[in-house]
Amino acid sequence: MIYDVVVVGAGPSGTTAARKCALNGLNTLIIEKEKLPRYKVCAGGITERAVSLLDFKIDDKLIERKCNGIRIYYNEYTVSAKTKFRMVTLTYRDKFDMFLLRKAMDAGAEVRDSEKVKSLSIGKDRVIIKTRNNEYRAKAVIGADGVNSLVAKYVRAKFKPKELALCLEAEIPIDNNVGGIRDLDIVSAYFGYTFMGYGWVFPKRENLSVGVAGRLLEFKNPESVFRKFLRDLKIEGDVRYHAHMLPYGGYDRRVYSDRILLVGDAAGFVDPLTGEGILYAINSGKIAADVIMDAHEEDDFSVNKFGEYARICHNAFGSYLRDTLRVSLLVHKYPNIFFRTLTRNNDLLLKFLEVQAGKTDYREFRRWLLIRMPYYGITGHIMT
Repeated sequence: MIYDVVVVGAGPSGTTAARKCALNGLNTLIIEKEKLPRYKVCAGGITERAVSLLDFKIDDKLIERKCNGIRIYYNEYTVSAKTKFRMVTLTYRDKFDMFLLRKAMDAGAEVRDSEKVKSLSIGKDRVIIKTRNNEYRAKAVIGADGVNSLVAKYVRAKFKPKELALCLEAEIPIDNNVGGIRDLDIVSAYFGYTFMGYGWVFPKRENLSVGVAGRLLEFKNPESVFRKFLRDLKIEGDVRYHAHMLPYGGYDRRVYSDRILLVGDAAGFVDPLTGEGILYAINSGKIAADVIMDAHEEDDFSVNKFGEYARICHNAFGSYLRDTLRVSLLVHKYPNIFFRTLTRNNDLLLKFLEVQAGKTDYREFRRWLLIRMPYYGITGHIMT
């Protein structure tokens, strides 16, 4: 049997792509290396931009909290803002991912979990996917297998250390004394612990998702940094944590080859400032499905045909990620200037939150900021 498309990975990017392919009549298989459901290290924030891409409502049972504001800390600076609109919906990734998987299964996609893909063999008319115990054939493969993607080996070189963030996270039972956190309808971000990253506290119903992330290149003692962050939050005792990697978006990477497309983290589609990946996972999954369907109609799975995927992704969000990378580098290069300005000008933070809610983008945010630089006291060389 030859599948029309095999999706490797059952995260949001893979299940989104699989669902759309199956809904449109393609014989679709999802292969996931872990036993489902599986724990996923993630703060669990789904921005309104991501929610707007779904053509169905998120089950209320999955929603831990809805937040409409943020509080940001950097050394002696503290700034907070609340919006009139919802900024982020908080959930647990294992539950959210299973919800999306069931949507794909309801659409007709098959699922094989506990099967790790070992190799691909790309032929003239098919791809052979070998797992530990089985062998599958497909006309096309979507690599949705995350930052350590095996499928990506057939498309691009490995991520470089400067392109990766290391994240450590723990789930802490809510306690009124934890860091003085009492306002549970906002998320908190703590800068200054790492370069190109931050610490976070995301409130759930019964727990706080507490974590810290930083660029791998400079993150030399991650556990000690994380323990210091916990102490600063007055979190005592033996805390068990999980670690994982994230790619920074905004770099020029190859995301396609003959019969193969990369989506989500495997493609490096992650916001370099906030670490948001679900938005780009869903978006790239939908785009990949569209390109796969078009390829089936034309019976063309060549590298030239699949180049359309990269072009569409670039137009949809690629330049946005590049602009975000520039903003993130500026924030971490000039933190005192940025946070001093932020504390003195609440409209700057509110404008930033509009970006996170999808009401504007970083390119427009940068234009908006350039106009106001003299008023904010920011020198021109910083933004150029």
